[in-house]
Formats: sequence, C-alpha cells, structure tokens
Amino acid sequence: MEEFIQHLSTVLQQAFPGSTPELEQFAPLSKVGGFLIWDGFDGVEQLDRQRLVSTALRRLLPPDELLQVTTILTATPEEVELMKAD
Repeated sequence: MEEFIQHLSTVLQQAFPGSTPELEQFAPLSKVGGFLIWDGFDGVEQLDRQRLVSTALRRLLPPDELLQVTTILTATPEEVELMKAD
C-alpha cells in the first residue's frame, strides 16, 4: 500500500503543482485518503475544491486505482495553520 500512497502523492503533485499531499491508509478499508494542501485552493469554495480533485483523479488514474482512494480533504497552508493553532 505504501507504493500506492507514493504513486497517488505523485499524481496529486502533478495535478496541483506545489501541493503537499498528506496521505495514509485507512483500515479496514485498505483505501488511501488524507489531505491535499495547496495555495491554489485560496478563495475556492470547498465543494469546488473537491470537484477539482475528483476531476484530476478521474483523468489521471485508471478505474482500479480510483477504487483505492477514499476522502481527500483540501486545505490551504493558512487553513492548516489555523487548525493547528486550536
């Protein structure tokens, strides 16, 4: 699964240059999800961010790999800092 996590990170970084994927395996599902942190999400509504990620993954991953992906939450670096401050 670590190999797929690295592959998915690379795909996300290609689709969202300068982004920081923070991905992990979620048991017992054996699926990968996590966070995608990117400056480009600044000013973009959460639903639109999810559409961007979903569209990119459908374009760049074959169907069998898409089945291995669960939720990827999106945030800007500033939003992450605010979450950590709490």
